[in-house]
Amino acid sequence: MQRPERLEDQIHFLISTLVQRELRDPELGFLTLTAVRLSPDRSVARVYFTVLPANGGDQEAQDALTRTALGRAAGFLRSQLASRLKMKRVPELRFFPDGTLEEGNHLESLLSEIEKERAARPAEPEPAPDTTEA
Repeated sequence: MQRPERLEDQIHFLISTLVQRELRDPELGFLTLTAVRLSPDRSVARVYFTVLPANGGDQEAQDALTRTALGRAAGFLRSQLASRLKMKRVPELRFFPDGTLEEGNHLESLLSEIEKERAARPAEPEPAPDTTEA
């Protein structure tokens, strides 16, 4: 029995390779698989992806199209995993858009706003040195 992290890495690599080389769905677009997380009993694999919207389109719409296309290919991908992995039972594949990139960009913009506000605020005068000796 393999450690879960190693198995997740293997599944991630295999699915990425299969999507890149075997799937020919035009709705997939520019797709990147970012992570795979297995359930504790290894019956379900949550596959996270990001996709660039076509021609600057709506990100949510592109995520929905990609998720649907990956859902259609799940059976094929699972059968290919079964032939390549030494497992009694191959996990069910479920696909989810990965929002960490958007969250990171949002946090970065918040931090830059704070930095701009600090720069625009006048500097506080430094306290005068205490000359009295005790």
